Amino acid sequence: MAYSQQSVTLDLDTDVTHHCTLHYTRDQHLIGIMEFNKPSFLLRWGDLEYFRRRTEEFSVMPFPECINAMVIDIRNVSAFLDNEVPIIPWRLLEEECPVRLVVPQDRLDHYAGFFEPTWLTTDVETAIQEIREFMDMFVH
Repeated sequence: MAYSQQSVTLDLDTDVTHHCTLHYTRDQHLIGIMEFNKPSFLLRWGDLEYFRRRTEEFSVMPFPECINAMVIDIRNVSAFLDNEVPIIPWRLLEEECPVRLVVPQDRLDHYAGFFEPTWLTTDVETAIQEIREFMDMFVH
């Protein structure tokens, strides 16, 4: 007797896209930089799941080691996010790794009400500099 099987897909119905880059500090700490883009203002379940999957996946990928910190750039996300959006990877939170959220300047006050204010910045270079100073100070 054959067991019934139903075909499914792991693709998500979303207009969110992302771009990933890496940055090594002078002491070879690895900072992951993830930039999200979402042109529409409506958030759907597929969008939320896309954010979660991509940040979680990026946080555990070996490059040859897993990242030690993350910069998440949401300046090109038209929709307003809140603390219910699973954008910060659990591993980084549990291991108390540095995280920075890069947000649009005009939304800084909005995001300060939902996310840790020390995580917020408005440009990627500043975020990298803050993380580099924090991580490299333990060695020098």
